[in-house]
Amino acid sequence: MVGTGAVIATARHIPVVMMLTEEIDIYAEEATDPGLISDLIDGSIGRDSQFHRTFGYYGDGVSPRTAVMPPDWRNRAVEYVTPDGLATAICPSAEDIAIAKLCAWREKDQAWLREAFRSGIVKADRVAALLRTELLAEAPAAEELARRLAVAAHA
Repeated sequence: MVGTGAVIATARHIPVVMMLTEEIDIYAEEATDPGLISDLIDGSIGRDSQFHRTFGYYGDGVSPRTAVMPPDWRNRAVEYVTPDGLATAICPSAEDIAIAKLCAWREKDQAWLREAFRSGIVKADRVAALLRTELLAEAPAAEELARRLAVAAHA
């Protein structure tokens, strides 16, 4: 899982405003054909599916490039096992998700970041340290990410 869903699955005492999403971004990391798996996720539990209509949330089949995070994000990730034990999700840390949201910088990402920093779910100093590491080429320039962090963390 990447995105807000990963934080919802792993954080304790998460503010309600950070849970305002119907979408869980999912990709199968070891799939030989990630595009096919993404299409299967969308078709079976995606937006407007029977699953979505029944449970009020949906899975969005995405790729590993959807969330721009530090290459070593797996070192900080945790596993979330569903209560029935039938599925396990690898969930990036809240700080790694924050970096992805700083890269995306949509209005919904900015709102999420403000609340994440305000509530202490995400620590600005940890995000700043991660921003000093190597990021993927798709990431905005380091100076721009530092500016965005300052805006979000001090809002």
